[in-house]
Amino acid sequence: MDDRITFEPEPALDAPDPTEPTTGAPPPRRLRLVWWVLGPLLALVAAVTTTAAVVHAPYIMFAPGSATSAEPLVKVPDGSSYESKGDVLFTTVSVIRPTYLEALKGWLQHDVDVAPRKLYYGDQTDAQNQAENVQEMDDSKTRAATVALKRLGYDVKGTGVTLVDVDAASKAAKVLRANDVVVEAGGRPVKDTDDLIAVISAHKPGQVVPMTVERPVAGKKAERRTVPVTLGRKPGTDDAVIGVLISTRMDFPLKVDINSGDVGGPSAGLAWTLALLDRLTPGSITGGHRVAVTGEIDEHGRVLEIGGVGQKAVAARHEGATLFIVPSSEAAQARRSAGSMQVVGVHDLDGALHALAAIGGNAEHLGRPGAR
Repeated sequence: MDDRITFEPEPALDAPDPTEPTTGAPPPRRLRLVWWVLGPLLALVAAVTTTAAVVHAPYIMFAPGSATSAEPLVKVPDGSSYESKGDVLFTTVSVIRPTYLEALKGWLQHDVDVAPRKLYYGDQTDAQNQAENVQEMDDSKTRAATVALKRLGYDVKGTGVTLVDVDAASKAAKVLRANDVVVEAGGRPVKDTDDLIAVISAHKPGQVVPMTVERPVAGKKAERRTVPVTLGRKPGTDDAVIGVLISTRMDFPLKVDINSGDVGGPSAGLAWTLALLDRLTPGSITGGHRVAVTGEIDEHGRVLEIGGVGQKAVAARHEGATLFIVPSSEAAQARRSAGSMQVVGVHDLDGALHALAAIGGNAEHLGRPGAR
């Protein structure tokens, strides 16, 4: 019998555990290779994503904007103003200079349009485009007031053409200034923009046209002077131009003020016209309904097409409009985004008034202004 007792020796406290990996051993070759490839790739993806999220793309994005009641923004003298049920809503598009990431998201959305910025604005800067939009809105308000007041029997007439801006690079800038009012050109009286355009169209680039202008003088009556204006050439054509932004100076029988806020462009013209008609006459032009409207209006009451009608349909629908009045040529496009909202296309003011009468408004039987 062997009385010897054997013991398993305990490992030293600092001895490595054979069941644990050795911490100092290098990673497998395959894993090192993956990190050499994946690491730079992940860094590149992170850099591209960050750039796409903050750098503006050379695109413009049109998204649904707002539908706002126009009548509270239309002011006329207290004795001429009426309140009515219902709303005429003017609609807008949200115009965005997107980042690359926003543009990508926009392409994936049904009610958003993304297009090259140059396609819409050419080489204009943002500041130039904003100034042009502001002027277009001012012109649309003047035309809306002209059409509405004439419809109600007021005597409205143009008294000249205001030069809103003069291109500093044009030859005309040597003799013309912003805020000059042209009252005669080429020996013919000028009452509105059509008169001035007709004179210019009858001439060729380089010809000199005498123009009589009224020039504002601080604290004094405007000075009248006749100056020789050398016509320029419209780029890419043989048409003559002055190189100015113009607007008809109107003589209104009553004061009309339309507060368009920071909204630009001409597309609220028809809405302003209808809102002004409703404000100046008793009854309700909309029959108590919420009616959204878009479309540029010219001085003859014709409704001209605009942009972003699909996005405006979405905005109108979200504000609870039951009817959306749009230019005829864009009605089909508006219906694609209108859901259950009725869409009516019109060619002119008469068509818009007929559409409102069809839903119960007194649009075709407007009361006499000032009747109580």
